[in-house]
Amino acid sequence: WKVKREVSEELLAVASLWSTVRSMRDIALCPEINACARRSDVQARLPGFTFSLGFGLHFGWAVECAIGSEHKIDASYLSPHV
Repeated sequence: WKVKREVSEELLAVASLWSTVRSMRDIALCPEINACARRSDVQARLPGFTFSLGFGLHFGWAVECAIGSEHKIDASYLSPHV
């Protein structure tokens, strides 16, 4: 992903933070996600389970790498800025 036009660092930072906050709000209020978390089989296996996500924002260059196995893949980021 790269900005297609010249944008101030401040505008880029504010827009990034705002999109993260909106995503967190939308996920927290999503009825389908909350219904999955409340399922009796899920709660029986993981009492008190709720969905949670972590977000990280950085400014600068980075290389994204996929690491893991055929069952689970995680993203890893390499950079002096991360």
